[in-house]
Amino acid sequence: MKRLSRTVSAVTLALLSAAPAFADVELKLFHRWPNAPFKPYIDSVIADFEAANPGITVVTDQVLNDSYKDKIRVVLGSSNQPDIFFSWSGEWAFNIARAGRSMDLTPVLAANPDWAGNIIEAQIEPFTMDGKVYGLPWQMDGKAIFYNKDSWAQAGITEEPKTFGELMAVCAKLKEAGQLPLLFGSKAPWAISHYIGTFNERIIPAEVLAADYNRATGEFTHPGYVTALEKFQELSTCMNPSPNGIDHETERNGFVAGRGAMSYLQYAEMGYLKDATFPFGFFIFPSIEDGEGQPDTLQGAPQGWMIAEGSPHKEEAVKFLQFLLSPEMGARLTTETGIISPIKGAVTDQSATPEQIVAFDQIMNAGDPYIWLDTALDANVADAYMKGVQLLLDGQKTPADVMADVQAAAKRVRDGL
Repeated sequence: MKRLSRTVSAVTLALLSAAPAFADVELKLFHRWPNAPFKPYIDSVIADFEAANPGITVVTDQVLNDSYKDKIRVVLGSSNQPDIFFSWSGEWAFNIARAGRSMDLTPVLAANPDWAGNIIEAQIEPFTMDGKVYGLPWQMDGKAIFYNKDSWAQAGITEEPKTFGELMAVCAKLKEAGQLPLLFGSKAPWAISHYIGTFNERIIPAEVLAADYNRATGEFTHPGYVTALEKFQELSTCMNPSPNGIDHETERNGFVAGRGAMSYLQYAEMGYLKDATFPFGFFIFPSIEDGEGQPDTLQGAPQGWMIAEGSPHKEEAVKFLQFLLSPEMGARLTTETGIISPIKGAVTDQSATPEQIVAFDQIMNAGDPYIWLDTALDANVADAYMKGVQLLLDGQKTPADVMADVQAAAKRVRDGL
């Protein structure tokens, strides 16, 4: 695969010669990637942007995923809010928009149709509320079961499972071969939401999910929710002991080190698999027998950026997003970080590995994705779900107990509107 240059490109130099000079402006950018490969990429884009836009300086602050969720809520209500900040899509973004903390970007897209037309439209929709766009996608993402092909071969497994029953049969063969079938770390509870969201998609009718995931109408009384948790319990017999004691990064590192045959990972994590000493494959979570939901949808959603409504530098912030979400930067994003860019033409055999191209095709062909459960639901309902499932994994609650807690949280949310 050809690698794109990390130096200031000819396109950037052309922008430099044509760019108007701005009065000295300092843009504050807040994101959740303090580590490689993402931070070096963001820093290099900022350097190119500053070279092309004299007078604008971009300063960054960054904290890891779980700390970010808490800190962004605080800083957006402070006098030291960022101009541009990372955001998940769905209810997470809508909650910020309803609070008046994010800029309506609809006029920006309308005023810049050529640039806006480069963004895959379906990836903008999860940032759209009441016909207004409040965020722009930076990465396309989804969830798949990644597997160690060597481990599977040693266990005599030759085909990817198409049903949940076949997945459990794969686990049984791996156990017989003396291998840990499935790594899982749920110390950070968001990882739980990806599994539960997937089981809900497969088992519960789409119209029921749509009503229950809406904070104004959610009740979560369909019996399929309990069934989904029972199926998750069944799958947990394939996992390492005490998943609540390890985090997702430990899970992923364990997979890369060959300590487990499978791991439920995001496509955005492909960049970490470069250190694996074995060939890997991946498949979308299989259908579930007798499920009333969608058999082949994808758990996942775009993640992107918002501009703070209180920013005194909206014009410059928009200019930075136009630079960041350009075709050149999109191709570099995929090449340098492994993230699947939502910019048209960015994911090609010149910028992406064969595996990334497969992931891109899976996202594009999976129909409407279901947004990560923890960002699709009201935060109070999501917290009840995730904390309840942690206790389920520890044997302290039953599936019915967990759903009783979720139903109570949903009622409190409805009553508070």
